[in-house]
Amino acid sequence: MAASVFARVGARFATRYRVRVCVGVRVGARVGVRAAAACAGVLALGACTVGYQADVRNDTAQPIGVAIVHASGSGQPNSLAMQRIAPNSRGQVVRYGVPSDWTIYLEADAQGNPGWPVRYDLKPGLNVVRVTQDGNVPTGKLHIEQVDR
Repeated sequence: MAASVFARVGARFATRYRVRVCVGVRVGARVGVRAAAACAGVLALGACTVGYQADVRNDTAQPIGVAIVHASGSGQPNSLAMQRIAPNSRGQVVRYGVPSDWTIYLEADAQGNPGWPVRYDLKPGLNVVRVTQDGNVPTGKLHIEQVDR
């Protein structure tokens, strides 16, 4: 159904404005209509998407909040998925369908963290990380490090 709608809209636009579409064939010919429909379908699909999964080990003495975050061009971070992880336990944060050209990172924070939330650049697929805290006290600075699988 959706493909036929895109084909009709693309063909009408191309026929009305007599534009050359994709392969340089003037629309109006049967081949040109098919080329316009194929191009409209490809453009409607958009960019490729990827998934991010973070297996987080909380090696601190307090609960932490972790989030998969998109660093947008405006400078405002956008949380895509969040999870609260209990002390000395594990949790996962997962987000699928993320455009492949986005910059994605994992952010972790705790109630008594004296500085900014810590960040770790994520790669598409599974990322296994460990969150630790200086001195293992609630006011110690947080750290994220990669764990070999």
